[in-house]
Amino acid sequence: MKTIQVKDIAEKLGATLYGSPEAGFDAVYIDSRIVTDNSLFIGIKGEHFDGNELYMDAFSKGASVAVVENIEVGEVPQGKAVLKVSSTYRAILDLAYYYRKTLDLKIIGITGSTGKTSTKDILHGMLSKKYKVFKTSGNYNNELGLPLMIFSLDDSYDYAILEMGMSAPLEIHNLARVAQPDIAVITNIGLSHIEHLGSQENILKAKMEITDFFSRESLLVLNGDDEYLKSVQNKPYRILYGGLTRGDYIARNLKVNEDSIEFTVNKNKEVIHLEIPGRHNIQNGILCYAVARELGLKDEDLAHIEIMKSSMRMDLIRMDRLTLINDCYNANPDSTKAALDYLDNFSGRKVAIIGTMKELGTESKEAHRSVAYHAKSKHIDLFVAVGEYMDEMVSTYGSDAVGFRTYEEAEEKIGELLRADDTVLIKASRGMYFERFIPVLEKLGGRN
Repeated sequence: MKTIQVKDIAEKLGATLYGSPEAGFDAVYIDSRIVTDNSLFIGIKGEHFDGNELYMDAFSKGASVAVVENIEVGEVPQGKAVLKVSSTYRAILDLAYYYRKTLDLKIIGITGSTGKTSTKDILHGMLSKKYKVFKTSGNYNNELGLPLMIFSLDDSYDYAILEMGMSAPLEIHNLARVAQPDIAVITNIGLSHIEHLGSQENILKAKMEITDFFSRESLLVLNGDDEYLKSVQNKPYRILYGGLTRGDYIARNLKVNEDSIEFTVNKNKEVIHLEIPGRHNIQNGILCYAVARELGLKDEDLAHIEIMKSSMRMDLIRMDRLTLINDCYNANPDSTKAALDYLDNFSGRKVAIIGTMKELGTESKEAHRSVAYHAKSKHIDLFVAVGEYMDEMVSTYGSDAVGFRTYEEAEEKIGELLRADDTVLIKASRGMYFERFIPVLEKLGGRN
């Protein structure tokens, strides 16, 4: 991060300044435990603690500036500064907006109901062949996380790929205001967050907020196979489509391996090889291909792309007696069906351990039934349903299905259900914490 002085931002944040206007910072944190020298600490009020009360602790650990709300500001240590604002949530967005305007780089925003992280990882692998590229870390894709990603940037980067998530209207609008993306990618419009948004039409409107600050030179890349996105037309900026059946760029000659995918594009003969598993990632890959070609890369540059995958997304873990597919970071109907498709590629006995998919509202029961029905259409030998919709999934799957109401019940019995050389998929929404299965399965599988 480039250095910023308090005197340059106090008025922009609508803040009351206490202490030195000359105080500067070159990093931003919302956790007082990890602040560094010459950093800015922003106090955030959470469910169990109020970060605003920790600004003096942050100063003691090296922070030079603090942004707080709704507290009395005492004596400020010499050379340091406190900025008191009406809302620290708003302040972090406003500060990131200000800092973004100082950066001389291009930003690519990625959103969609599923596939955001994989698309980010694939595009990072492609563009890194020619450019210095930053990408969102972990799940820093909301109104607190995205600003922290902005603060991690400087002018040494050519491009930044930023993931943008949401669960309600105007969230992506706020993120787009901060990031000011030059290019945006929307992967698909599914059922994620339909509990809050009511319909897929409303989800489309919310995802399209990523273009709210576009100019005529901006580029929107869309999934041409998506029922809702293919209707997006006649906008005051450029639109390109990528897909398996429809688009400006169409993936052909698809090949799915256990740990990679391959395809050609349009009538080109060059094979694009991506070191990431899953047929669904061909769709993500063709969107990334469209962006990469627009940014000057050629097919020969994209012939073999190594990808640094984010954790708990299709992680393949081979053990002495089991093979584990760890895809438990999050789940919705589309991503769970894609994971089942991937499991179907493996030889031998296949086991799917599927947990609750959250935030589906009135669609929840039918969505869980649809996942079980999809699993039944594949060559899955054992379907293990865990969570509150266990009954819906088991009754739909029928024989060779087992249900458990809680993780604890499943953990107790899972050893009795598995056999040597099984391939096991674990998949559920974040709130199920299915990564708890990993040490259990590693013990059963004989991993050192």
